[in-house]
Amino acid sequence: MNIQKLILTAIKMLPPSLVSKMAGPPVEVDGYRLDPYLHLLSKSAKLGGDDIDLNELRETSSAALAMTNSKPRGSVKWHDTSFEGPGGTLKMRHYKPAKTAGNDPAILFFHQGGLVVLDLDTCHSFCTQMAEICRAQVISLDYRMCPEHTFPAAIDDAMALWDFVQENAGELQIDAGRVAVAGDSAGGLISADMCYLLKARGDVQPAAQLLAYPWVSTDTTPTGSMDSCAEMFPLTRATMDFFNLCVFPGGKMIDHVLANPTDHPDLSGLPPAVIATAGFDPIRDQGNAYAEKLKTADNDVTHYCFGSLTHSFLSFGGVTRAAEQACAQLARDLATHLHTR
Repeated sequence: MNIQKLILTAIKMLPPSLVSKMAGPPVEVDGYRLDPYLHLLSKSAKLGGDDIDLNELRETSSAALAMTNSKPRGSVKWHDTSFEGPGGTLKMRHYKPAKTAGNDPAILFFHQGGLVVLDLDTCHSFCTQMAEICRAQVISLDYRMCPEHTFPAAIDDAMALWDFVQENAGELQIDAGRVAVAGDSAGGLISADMCYLLKARGDVQPAAQLLAYPWVSTDTTPTGSMDSCAEMFPLTRATMDFFNLCVFPGGKMIDHVLANPTDHPDLSGLPPAVIATAGFDPIRDQGNAYAEKLKTADNDVTHYCFGSLTHSFLSFGGVTRAAEQACAQLARDLATHLHTR
């Protein structure tokens, strides 16, 4: 454990009142007050400006989230493996809870990062948390990213993983009828797209979808949370614009429905959804709007806005108990959809 992670662990053990004093005057926006532990962390963070270097962003973001993750659940075993995807061999990380029934539910997980940055380590701890709380196997996919690959390569990879699990459910000891999809930010986009692509295919639907602070619109017009949280840690509007440039060069496909689930003409008949947004997040409003549109289309939706938290909170369990508790709540809600029979 490096010195930075030791410091974060030590600060997490301090009482909130002391951390608030260390952080300084509280940060408030749109009626929300920022968690003091995240406030303190944000004061030492370097936000991306208008001139963002892709390689530097990949290196710094991965290193930062490696420090802020909570400790993985020791009862969960995991290993890296692979399967043949549409563009070649794809790496995946396979988690198994301590006790399995031989016909387990499963969760296919897709990490955050704007389809441009981060990797299997980003939400590693949360994947172990889901496996333990949901008593389910979890498969996290190292999907192809932009700009090296063209959108929607990541979604194609995710659909290929779905097919792989369905076709090999017996060998994997997975109940093919109890497979959920989950993801945060860009991973939420992937998960949302999978649900209506599978519906359009007339295929088996996921048992549920978990979308954490989902990126479901490419619109970065400075209104609402895109304006009030434009300079917020750890995601800024400038970074969102940078992701759009990498994923949709020259604006190609930026208006496509796969990039904008909120604009989908028919959101009816989709799997039960657990959706979480964060108060201090430029894409808070689009996630809230998507939850409301799913409800309006008569879907089963459980929606939280964790007002004191920020984007990427699935990876901040090592910083604040508030993030750890939010993660546990989402996993418990997902578990209810995986153990209904």
